[in-house]
Formats: sequence, C-alpha cells, structure tokens
Amino acid sequence: MTFQFGFDLDGWRDEEGNRHGEYTFTPSYVDELLPAQKTILSLFDVSGEWAKPYREAGYRVAHLDIQNFDPVDINDIDRNWLIDFGLEDVHGILAALPCTDFAGSGARWWEGKDRAGATQKSVELAYQTLAIIEFLRPSWWVLENPVGRLEKLVPELTPFGPFYFNPCDFGDPYTKKTGLWGEFNKDMKRNPVEPIEGSKMHLLPPGPDRQFLRSVTPAGFAAAFHEANP
Repeated sequence: MTFQFGFDLDGWRDEEGNRHGEYTFTPSYVDELLPAQKTILSLFDVSGEWAKPYREAGYRVAHLDIQNFDPVDINDIDRNWLIDFGLEDVHGILAALPCTDFAGSGARWWEGKDRAGATQKSVELAYQTLAIIEFLRPSWWVLENPVGRLEKLVPELTPFGPFYFNPCDFGDPYTKKTGLWGEFNKDMKRNPVEPIEGSKMHLLPPGPDRQFLRSVTPAGFAAAFHEANP
C-alpha cells in the first residue's frame, strides 16, 4: 500500500525527490542482535511505562514527547532529524498517539473540534507518525488508541488492526478497551483477572493530572507486549 497525504511532508523526500514508497517490509520479531544493541523509539509515551520493560532489559530507548523535560514536537521530526540524532536504525516503534480528538468517550465534543480545526491537526499528527514509521521500517511497530474514530479518519491503518484488549486481560484489574494497529506479534501471554476496579479511568475526578493518568500504559500489558515483541 502507499500512504497518500493531503498535506506537505517535504522533509521526508529522498535525494531523488520521492516522498514515500511502498510499505512492504516484513517484520521479524526476533533477530540476532543483543538487547543492548537495539533501539526502541517511544513516541508520545510521557510516562515511560510502555517502554519500561525494554529499558529494564537493556535496550536503548528514545522517548520523544512534547511534554518531556527535554520536549520534542513529533511534528518537527523529519528524516534528517532522525539521522542527526542517531535514530535511523530503530528496532521497534511504540506510538501512543494522543487520543483527545479520536476517543469515543469524547464523541459529544467531536463536532466542535472538527469546526475548530483541532481534529485536522490530530489527523496530521497521525500521518506524521506513519511517515516516521515508514521511513525507519523497524522490525515491528505498533500504534495505540482507545475505541473511537481513529481508523475512520486515518483509513490507511485499516490493514493493520485493530487488535483490542483490556488491562484486565493482562493482570491489571480494570477495564479500558484499547486498540492496537501495526505489524507486531499479537500472540501475547495473557493473565486474565477480574476487573474489580471497573472502568476506573473514566471515574477519575477532573484535574490537571487526569489526562496524564488516563494515558499511562498498564504494566501487565507492557510486560506482555515486550515478551512477545523482543
């Protein structure tokens, strides 16, 4: 398949002026590299929880997020930026794309966001993420978002998912149905538990930390993902 963009991404053009090619690489879930020789690119993972098992296993992890102490706007990244920072050879990509304008839980605000242009900016950020993935062509990649309208607005994701899970499928006792799109090993070891905490993320009180707390990757899922996708 070929990604078709409705906005300019000249920063991704190669020396011949071509912007994108066919997304045809085949992922290899295990190779002969030692963990310490592998780099994981973690996008929008401000808490670091999704990439934590990789860090603990000795991987080199590059956390890129506009909310970090050393902020990076993903929109500012192009092929030269990645090369300059030594990130042209990446083993895996974790992308926890901001869901503010996609999640079904906020559907009552979609119309206003569409009119204000917020939705278009989020869609462009999704395509920028795909551009990074396509340029780097890692052994595996995964993009995460809750149930909502992401795939409708970014239909190029359709062949790559979604794979849905709840935290309670992997040992964390609450529900938050989440979708994954990508080329990765979906055969993750499950540890189902009773969701005795219910949908606790929806019940968090309003406050400055609410969005951050809702976005933290459940530890059980993060460990299972790492085990299946070394």
